[in-house]
Amino acid sequence: MQPTDTLASIVQKFATEWLEVSNTGETIASTLSCTEFDAIADVFRAVGAGRIADWIGDHAETEEACQGHAIAPLPLYDESDNYTPVPGTEYPFSVSDIARATALILGPGWTAESGTWGVSGTLSGPCSTDFTFYVDYEGDLTVDYQYSTDDHDFPEEPQLPEGVRRCDTGVCLEGACSVDGLEALAQKCAATIRAVTGR
Repeated sequence: MQPTDTLASIVQKFATEWLEVSNTGETIASTLSCTEFDAIADVFRAVGAGRIADWIGDHAETEEACQGHAIAPLPLYDESDNYTPVPGTEYPFSVSDIARATALILGPGWTAESGTWGVSGTLSGPCSTDFTFYVDYEGDLTVDYQYSTDDHDFPEEPQLPEGVRRCDTGVCLEGACSVDGLEALAQKCAATIRAVTGR
């Protein structure tokens, strides 16, 4: 699961304030085993908290078998605690990947092509109408389509899946986001296409 800026900000504030409490390292870090210490240190390290070194000292003083702990770099935050994930790691798949996964679920006769930079994808199938996947200005995953006159058998009022609504250019998957996972998003998109086409 990738952290959002809002969630990261909340966790960072908590971590920073908690670590700044007087004697926190002495009272908490000193009671942890090496495994427990690593687990909790990773949480604070991930949000850029800067007092892990103090915790290591407090922990090592009381853990006789401790061999020491290295302070790993901050892969998600820069020196100013700004969220800066390594390029290509923040989002595990693109919008065009959703279109391709949807085509696989729909089965033979359905194909998808990636748009420029993978920020869109166009789904084609046994009907004449094409479906274009993209994220609209409100951040909703949208499936855009214009009925072809050849597709006169499409239902006039399709029964869309829960969380999918009609919009000006097609349908929107409200609340959909990358943390839902590629498979779940593709399944919902496939159900939407089936509803729209009646197939």
